[in-house]
Amino acid sequence: RAFDRVKGFMIMTMQNASTQPPEIIVVDADCDEVCCDGGGGALGHPMVWYTFDGRKTVECMYCDRQFEQKSA
Repeated sequence: RAFDRVKGFMIMTMQNASTQPPEIIVVDADCDEVCCDGGGGALGHPMVWYTFDGRKTVECMYCDRQFEQKSA
């Protein structure tokens, strides 16, 4: 990830944020909902739940992880 130095602190800036593709997590086709905490323990984000609601893919609004249902 890209960081800028401000008053001796390293901070991540959105314009310099990593351009790596998001992590893709494949779940069973019969899975209706998933939760995401960003991984990394204390370095993650608040736990959030998402429902597929007829879609095959959902994306975490915090870390951009993508959850995909396996093809049946």
